[in-house]
Amino acid sequence: MKHLLNIIFFQLILICSASSQSEFSLDQAIDYAIKSSNAMKAEALNVMDAEARVKEFKSAGMPKLNLGVNYNYNFIRPVQPTEDFLSPAIFGILNEFVFQEPVDPGPPETFELTFARKHTLAGYADFQALVFDPVFLKGLKAAKVSVDLERLRSKISERDIIIEVTKAYLGTLVAYENKIIIENNISIVETMLHETTQIYKAGFAEQLDITRLELSRDNLTMELENLTQLIEVSKNLVKFHMNYPFDKDIALTDDLQSMLDQIQLEDDLMLASELRYTDRPEYEVLNKAIELDQYDIDRLGLRWPVLRANINIQESLQRDNLFDGNESGFLPAGFVGLNLNYPLIDGREKKSKQERAKIRKKQKELQREDFEKGMELEVINSMTAHRNAKKTLQNRESAVTKTKGIYDKTQIKFREGVGSSVEVSQAENSLYQAQAAYIGALYDVVLTKTDLDIALGKLKN
Repeated sequence: MKHLLNIIFFQLILICSASSQSEFSLDQAIDYAIKSSNAMKAEALNVMDAEARVKEFKSAGMPKLNLGVNYNYNFIRPVQPTEDFLSPAIFGILNEFVFQEPVDPGPPETFELTFARKHTLAGYADFQALVFDPVFLKGLKAAKVSVDLERLRSKISERDIIIEVTKAYLGTLVAYENKIIIENNISIVETMLHETTQIYKAGFAEQLDITRLELSRDNLTMELENLTQLIEVSKNLVKFHMNYPFDKDIALTDDLQSMLDQIQLEDDLMLASELRYTDRPEYEVLNKAIELDQYDIDRLGLRWPVLRANINIQESLQRDNLFDGNESGFLPAGFVGLNLNYPLIDGREKKSKQERAKIRKKQKELQREDFEKGMELEVINSMTAHRNAKKTLQNRESAVTKTKGIYDKTQIKFREGVGSSVEVSQAENSLYQAQAAYIGALYDVVLTKTDLDIALGKLKN
């Protein structure tokens, strides 16, 4: 029984956890998207790869120790043609001390001489170390800067995800807001239709009045069905940018009005905000790329010698019969060496590469200047668009209030018999148009604020 209760309790925890995960505020949706995005996973791998490249580059300057064994079987032993140097020497001694008359041995013969044995077995230990190389040190610093560059690039990908999720989320909220308004309008029309039907039964209204209200209700119902489908499509777009399973439902917990209140508060706090290029990740990427080019220029301009050291110890066995203990045993050998290399003439290879690095740096500096001008223009245009959107929203809100008042008065006049259904229909259409315009203006305010945050580099999770 206890085991069964544990299973039920565990399942309840899973159900509660799953249900809690299906509700997302905008910040939660962005967090989920960043954590589950394949693009961010790919950027993380790029950073790891850059870090691995630093380790790989660093290993080139680290000491190395190699152990090995070599075996050679000389099935054809190498020989060296050598003149007979023994016979002339012997005859010289004999002519001087033995022969009464000198004997000419004739021209020296040439014979084949070899010092190689059939079998050679050697074991060795070879230690090498880079002692001094300024170019290597510059390259190591540049490799570390490349890691920072990859991290900054990942911030651009993160920013792009935030933009995509934010705009998809806002589009869904607009559809929800429209749905709420249409549902309220349907409720009002249903009430009006019921009242008009009762008035018609009493003989104080025409069938045409009922037909017009039924047509209005049917049109609103059709629009509601279309909006319901649009909401599902918009939610699927949010899921796509979140990398969330399409077969699982989600609920969006934020609403446009609360976002509007937050925007008003942020606008009041940002009145004196300054434009800072460094708030944009693209600008920081350009700065790092320029810094990397400068390291390349400095590295290629260095002309220092490279000093390397190595120690080699080995023992070799050289025998005609490998397992004959009567032949010589292992012969030890060892040396310590230093190698100093200075590139005196390289055919202007480094100079040419340095010139290209300078050109690349200048190109990026021009790109940075263009980015600064473009960012200033983007911020100015976004601020103007946001101010205009806020003014438009105020006008649309006022228009909704006025058209709602006209609609209410027209309904009252119709109930009292001093107004026509045509007037009600016209007031109703005006109200619907004003409501749709208000929702569009509300969306524009939130969207232009998002665009302004993007331009200022303040769109952060």
